[in-house]
Amino acid sequence: MSSYLDGELALRRRARMDRHVEECHECRHLIAGLGRMLGLLQRLAPPSGGADAQQIAASVRLLVRESPPS
Repeated sequence: MSSYLDGELALRRRARMDRHVEECHECRHLIAGLGRMLGLLQRLAPPSGGADAQQIAASVRLLVRESPPS
C-alpha cells in the first residue's frame, strides 16, 4: 500500500490497484486513512536537536486531533 500511495508502482500494477480500490470498500477506507496520516506527518516540523520518540508521537497526536475528518 505504501508503494501505491507514494506513486512508486509500475503503470500496470498501479492500474490494477486503482481498480481494486474502486471496488473494495475496505481497501478504499484503508488507503484514505493512510493518505490522511501521511499528509499529517508531512506537516510536522522536523525534530529539533533532542526530540525523542515521545515528543514526536505527541506532535502527531496533536495534529490528528486538530484535523477535521474527511
